[in-house]
Amino acid sequence: MSAILRHLRSVAADGVRTGLALPLGLVRALRGGAGPGGRADWTAGRAVARSVVGLPVDVLAFALFAYAGFNTVRNVGYPLWYLHTDYHDAWGGPIMAGVWTVHALGWAACLYVLARWPMRWILRGQRALDARLARPRPVPERAGTV
Repeated sequence: MSAILRHLRSVAADGVRTGLALPLGLVRALRGGAGPGGRADWTAGRAVARSVVGLPVDVLAFALFAYAGFNTVRNVGYPLWYLHTDYHDAWGGPIMAGVWTVHALGWAACLYVLARWPMRWILRGQRALDARLARPRPVPERAGTV
């Protein structure tokens, strides 16, 4: 696999992982089980805390993921949605192949930018939150014990 394809695959995987943190976190909290990545050392309390504390970041990630998914279907499937309209004046016209190419490639560039920077920033925040919650709680020392 070429370096470009590996890079694109990495960007896509990070985007999907980031975008699905909200539904997967809710399932994890309801099941009261493993933490991110299947970590078995998470208690139900930690899973619920991760879902509650990470809610603003996860909602933002899910909204961006949903936006990207909707527009991917809309732009890649441009001929299905707009074939019956007057596409001769659309970007890439006057033929449908040109219109589809312009919309699909234009959206691919936008999707790369969305997945490359904002989704990775959000993923960094999610990982920092997971690391913070995964740390063991310090046990306070009692006075007078050895």
